[in-house]
Order: sequence, then C-alpha cells, then structure tokens
Amino acid sequence: MGRRSLTALGTAVVVVAGLLVFAGPAGAAGPSAVFRKVSDWGSGFSGEYTVKNTGTSTVSGWKVEFDLPSGSAIGSSWDATMTQAGSHFTFVDKGWNGTLAPGQTASFGFNGTPGGASAVPSNCKLNGKACDGSTPDDTTAPSVPQNARSTAKTANTVSLAWNASTDNVGVASYEVYRDGLPATTATGLTATVSGLSPETTYVFTVRAKDAAGNLSGASAAVSVKTDAGGPPPAGWHPPYLSVGTVYEPFDGTDRFFAKVKPRFPAGSNVDYGYLYLNGGQQIAEWKGRAERLAGKSKANGLTPVFVVYAMGGNSDSPSVMWSNLQSSSYVNQVFGGLKEIATTATNIMGSGNVGYVLEPDTLGYLLQQYAGTYGNDPERMPAATSGAYDSGALVRGVDPDFPNTLTGFVKAMNYALKKHTPHAFLGWQLNLWAASGAPGNGIVHSTEAFGFEAGKQRIVDNARANATFALKAGVGYAAEFVSIDKYGLDAMCAEPSLAGDPARATWFWNNDLWNNYLLFAKTLKQTLSLPVVLWQVPVGHINGTTRTSPTEYNSSGRFPVLPNTMQQCEDSASTFFFGDSFTASGARLEYFTRNEWRDPKLTVSGSTVTWGSHFQEAAAAGVVSILMGAGVGTATRGVPQPANTSAVPVDAPTDGYYWITRVQEYYARPVPVS
Repeated sequence: MGRRSLTALGTAVVVVAGLLVFAGPAGAAGPSAVFRKVSDWGSGFSGEYTVKNTGTSTVSGWKVEFDLPSGSAIGSSWDATMTQAGSHFTFVDKGWNGTLAPGQTASFGFNGTPGGASAVPSNCKLNGKACDGSTPDDTTAPSVPQNARSTAKTANTVSLAWNASTDNVGVASYEVYRDGLPATTATGLTATVSGLSPETTYVFTVRAKDAAGNLSGASAAVSVKTDAGGPPPAGWHPPYLSVGTVYEPFDGTDRFFAKVKPRFPAGSNVDYGYLYLNGGQQIAEWKGRAERLAGKSKANGLTPVFVVYAMGGNSDSPSVMWSNLQSSSYVNQVFGGLKEIATTATNIMGSGNVGYVLEPDTLGYLLQQYAGTYGNDPERMPAATSGAYDSGALVRGVDPDFPNTLTGFVKAMNYALKKHTPHAFLGWQLNLWAASGAPGNGIVHSTEAFGFEAGKQRIVDNARANATFALKAGVGYAAEFVSIDKYGLDAMCAEPSLAGDPARATWFWNNDLWNNYLLFAKTLKQTLSLPVVLWQVPVGHINGTTRTSPTEYNSSGRFPVLPNTMQQCEDSASTFFFGDSFTASGARLEYFTRNEWRDPKLTVSGSTVTWGSHFQEAAAAGVVSILMGAGVGTATRGVPQPANTSAVPVDAPTDGYYWITRVQEYYARPVPVS
C-alpha cells in the first residue's frame, strides 16, 4: 500500500524498519503523541514518543500512557518520568519539557524487552484522550451542584457540603466561592473555608469542574454569619498599628535604608512602601514601576502598596474621570494594566503580600458632582464595566458577570486584583470633601464653624453620607479596608504665609482638629465595618521640638528648623501621632493649646506645649495603618525621593531625619490593633 492511498483516506503514516506506525490524522483537533521504533534487535527494542501540540492553545503538562504485550518490560527511559502497573506504562513530563506552545514538540524514549513485530504500544492516551488527537474536545459542563449547605461554623471558619454533580466524562473537582471570589477547591463533597472575620455574613456558592476545565453554573447561594468571639483573620496587616511611607525607589533610598536600619529595633522596619500608578499615558509605565517597587520593597523588607490613580487619566478633572468611566476602551486599558502589575508584583513577591489603595478622589467626585442625577444610587450610575472583560483581566462565562454600573465597576476592579494577586489586600479611598454640609475650609473645621457638639455631629453625618454611598458602590466587596487621606501637601507648603497665624490655615491642624479627623475615621469604620488605613498623611512636624536628634543623623544633636520652603515644611501630623513637646508663642501658642476635646494628652507649661502620642486613639477609632508622605513633589520628605531640593543630599530626607527617628522610637513599643 502506498503513501498516496493512505493519505487519500485522511490518514498519514510513516514506514519505520518495515513497520507502519500511526502518525495522527490530518488536521488533528488536539495534541498528539506519535510512537517511533528507533531500532529492534529481536531480544529488545528502543522506542521514542514525540508529543506535539497541534492545537491552538498552550499545553501545560502532558502524560502519555499505553499498554505493551503481556510479559514486556521497560528497563530504562529518558526525558520523562515512568510508572508501571503490570503491562500498562505511564510517562509524565519532567517539568522543563511540559509546556508546549502551539506547534511545539517534546520527545521521550525508552528501551524495552522483548523486541519483535508485536513490541508496539497499544491503547495510547495523551492527557486522557486518544494519542492520535482525534478525541473531540469536551465542551460539556457538569451539572450544577445541588443542596449546597452549611454544616458547621466558628468565628473564623465555615464548613460546607453539597450533592454530587454529573458530567459526560467525569467531575474532577469543586470550586467554592466566597462572596463571588474563589475561596478553596475540593475533590470531594465537603470543604471548609477559613480566615474569616467574626460576626460577619458571607455568601458561598459551589461550581463543579471537569478535567477539561468546564465549569458548571453556581449552586444556590448559602448565606452564613460567623460566630462571635474569635480573633480577626491574620495575614494582611501586622498585629500592631503599622506605619508606611511613600516610596520612589532609587539608589538614594537604598543608601538611606542602609543608614537608618541599625537604629530600628531588631526585626522591625517601616512596614509599607507605597507608589502612585497614574492613568492616561502613564499606564504604559505601570509594569516598570511595579517591578521597581516590588523588587526594592522585598529587598528592604517592606510590603509594596500601589496607589491606583487610573480613572482620572493623570488629571484632577472630574469630567475626565466621568468620561473615562463611560469608555469601554479606556476601562479595557486600565484593567489590562491592572492584570499586568498584579502578575508582575506577584512574580516578584511570591507568597508575600501586595496592597492596593484604589482610585483616590474617584468616588468623591462621583458623589459630589454626578450622583445626584441618579438619585445618589451607584447601581443606577453607568460605567463601562464590559471593558474589563475585553481586556482579558476577566473572562466571560468564568468570572462573575459584573453589570455596567458604578457598583459593577467597583466590584469588578476588586475581583480582578484579587484574581491576579493571590496575596492581595485592598481598599478604596474616600474623601473628606465629597459629601455636602462642610464649612468652606473643610469638614474637620466643623467644630469651629458650628460649635463643638453641633460640629461633631456634622462630622459624623458627613462621614456616614460618604460611607453610605461607598457601601452602595460596592467598596466592601472582597476588600480588607477603606482609606482616607489628609491632603497631598504639608500644611505650610500649601500656605507658608500663615505659619505665624495657623488658626487661619486650612491644613495646619491643632489637636482638636486631629481628634475631629479620628472621629470621621471612626464613623467610616462603624458604617462600613471595615478597618481604616490613613493614607497620604504628611510627615512634617511643628517647629520648636525639644527632642534631641541621634548624632548620626544630625551631629549637633538637634533637629533643624523647617523653613517652610520647598520640601521642608511644617505640618502637625507627625507631632500628633508620634507625640512631642515643642515651644510656641503668640498666636501659635494660643492655637496649638486649644482643647475643646478635653484631651488629657495635651498639656502646657509656659511656652512649652506637649501633645502625647495618639496612636492608641487612632487604633481605637479603627485605624490599622498610617501611610505617611504627601504625594505632591514639593511636600516634605521623610524618605528621600528623586529630585530632592538642592538644599538636601539626594540620599537624605528633607525633614532632617525627624520622621524616621520617631518611627524608630514608635516601633520599640507599637500599639496593638484588633
């Protein structure tokens, strides 16, 4: 029989040592494995299989199994791992040769006994299908799991069970979802989901999966509230109120961290380093920035946090943000970028955590300028969520179907980041200025504008309005925290002419105003049931400190006065949180000693004012971390960044090492958080 007649029948063959050996049908639908007898000497033979990916998608791992005539044996093999059960032999890739792109091949071989015409493999299967590639792809999904139910629960776990699904080939596993996100995988009919928070309601579903990857529809939802009394789930933040810094890694920051490391308590360091990812044309820079932040954070013992500023398109324009939110092509670009930074950071950090502060100002502008048209209902506000699926970050029919609304968009972003960053923690940023009812100089000044008690109520009402809108927008979906900032600039960089009369300043807060700020944070925590991360809190301090400086930082033993010029400006944030004693006079003394809150940590002795540390009060308000360092380039720098002012070396902070000294002192006895 000649080659032409066989080919005409739609089959190709080759002649090896006088033996016809099947080589696969023309136009095989899937990967194939072809056997070739290299040599046969009667008492033995040498054989080789070539695995070829004739499909259109990458093969990730292969397994070839076949039978030899009874009494056969294989003495040696190479380029695959062999197991034997009687006359059935199985060969699995070595790992390095297991991934085959379309068109690629991999080979393995073996020596067997005896030889002869009958020494030919039979019943060959490649990854469970016929080796000739003729087995049709399995596109039939299993049936939906029935009778999903909770069988037990604790403060931190929920146990589930369900009835078996059926499938045309066979069910391989069951995927368990918590609030729409993958939680665990089970091969049987039970599973336990751990790492849950006490007294929290979760919704679970189960989907069956077959060997071809087909997923069933979701089971009926099972709603379970965990018990009271257990500890919070561990993992995403330390057991103490942690501190982070804005972090633009370069060789100057490397030298800085090497210099300050010896003064940290053993095993301690700044916990988080955060970096901005701006939208618009700067999306093209995201991958490089992700590589730099994750790599340098890991090297210096920090956890990387990305501040995703995408929807504004690298502008501060509400109309640009709204337009981008309605553009499926722009949403496509953003979600494609998010997938890239997520996988890039995960590849570098491995099992280490990666954090995200999401979309500063976006929800604030939407509430302030657009929500009223839609009855303040985020589920009615349009958004081009479909672009997330076009990007490949989400897959239609596999991932949840998030609607084209603001709520759908928020949930889709949270879900996509969790999907592509297995060890992610994330939260959306809310704004002090978004809701109505604040005086012209900001909501924290309400006690000055409306009286102390009425002002405090105004702050609570404003925070609740922010939180209620955010809750409807889905910020709690798969999120660990909610965030608020102060301002992107130290107070006296914004208003340097008011340094002598801080009561007229918007951002140079006294002790009362900081307590108002914590009241706002506490209300967010109570309304959203999420801990709070303070972000973009300035590092500047009030001049006149009586503290001494380590001489390795300042040889005089004194911290330099901040002149309230570029990158060297006062703010009261570090003074309030770390605590300090400082001297003041005139209008400054009067302003910084005001105490309508009757705060016992504020004391005065002549011209010396003492504010005690307020980390304990921050923790009581629900704050678990404070990320410090304002975002504007002219702000005071507690950690060096590129383009330091010429008055300061490139590898030194611009505040005279005050902030890092106070961080080091705090880490000797950090405040616990629950």
